[in-house]
Order: sequence, then C-alpha cells, then structure tokens
Amino acid sequence: MVLIYLIPKNIKIKKEIFKGFGILEILAMAISFGFGFFFQSFANDYRLKVFLFISFPITMFLLLLPLPNGSTPLIIFKKFLIYKKNQKKYKLK
Repeated sequence: MVLIYLIPKNIKIKKEIFKGFGILEILAMAISFGFGFFFQSFANDYRLKVFLFISFPITMFLLLLPLPNGSTPLIIFKKFLIYKKNQKKYKLK
C-alpha cells in the first residue's frame, strides 16, 4: 500500500535568499557579472564598457525573474526548445 501525502503550498522546497531567488540564481548572477567584466575589458569606449558590463547581468536577471505561476522565462524557453526538438515531422504526399 502506497501512502501519498499532499504538501501544502506554503512549504518551500528550496532556500530563498530573496523572494524567488535562491542560491543557484545568485550564483548565476555572479557568473553573469563575471562575463560582463571579462567582455568589458576588451572595449575602449566607456559607454561600450558600461553596456557590456551591465547587459549580461540584466539579461540573466530577466531570465531568472519568477513569474506568478512559479516558473521563470528561462524554464519556459528550455521547455520550448525541447518541444521544438521532439516535435514530429510529417511529410506531404
């Protein structure tokens, strides 16, 4: 006999530092800041340096921003890519 217990919605399954942001998300933001710092070192113009330094973290933040349904745009994009890859192709006769 298998017993199944329902988990209440107010129970968190991951540690969150900020609302919707856990350790993995903070680590991804730190890595994106590192990429921004690396790419800005190749530029000479200060406007381009600022753009390159800020663009990676802003993009990562927007991809990791939690939506009201509990998902993130990054998860939705990954599911879309898997769906497109696994879609069957039918040939017309």
